[in-house]
Amino acid sequence: MPLFYQSLLVTHVIASVAALVLFWVPIATRKGALNHRRFGGYYQQVMLVSLFTGALMALLLIMMPFEVKPDIFSQSSNIGASVERLQRFAMFLIHLSILMYCNLMMGRWALSARHDRSAMRRPSRMIPAVMLVTSSLVIGITGLMHNHVLMMIFAPLGLMNAISQLRFTYATEVGKHAWLIEHLSGYIGSGIGAYTAFFAFGGRTLLADIGAWQFAFWIAPGIVGAIAIIIQSRKLAGNDNPFTQQAQGVENQ
Repeated sequence: MPLFYQSLLVTHVIASVAALVLFWVPIATRKGALNHRRFGGYYQQVMLVSLFTGALMALLLIMMPFEVKPDIFSQSSNIGASVERLQRFAMFLIHLSILMYCNLMMGRWALSARHDRSAMRRPSRMIPAVMLVTSSLVIGITGLMHNHVLMMIFAPLGLMNAISQLRFTYATEVGKHAWLIEHLSGYIGSGIGAYTAFFAFGGRTLLADIGAWQFAFWIAPGIVGAIAIIIQSRKLAGNDNPFTQQAQGVENQ
């Protein structure tokens, strides 16, 4: 099992690094152009690999903690408490995976909802949002019970994301560029999640002695990204032609 877990970890790291690089190509290229769409597709594919492997590793930590991390528990004076802490953190990572998946796929699905949002009501597109609501409530309650700061921060964030996506899906009327705002906020949100994990885990490893300041690595990317999304959304609100070319080549899922 440790070998399988390590294989997942290596795959996860490679896919995550590729996603961190590819994220910037659609940002830098002309919206609707070939490279924008092509590299946006590449980014989505490697992000899905990263999210799947990350969620699977977290599930293994919950279901088989002793088989996956035997060395950690051999050094613990209170094995039961160590297992509970590890499993709570794994629950948190699963919530992050669901949150990033919802953002990533909303970024794609919103393109096909430019003129008709009925496809957004398919069960395959509704289930992720329902899962996000559920995971937000679970980790929110767990965070309050155990005073887990990150859970208490990311639970309402996940809930707000799910509500926003459901509102776009079921609203009687939406703004002219609502689909584009959802597209941008979805993809940018998934990129924020990727960079948050990168800085948080990297910062925790390199700067283990800074105490509570480690939370800054989890929170700062989200603040910067939220500001960027707000700025872009306001620009689009006053822009009659945000795409120089119509987005093409998007398959309904």
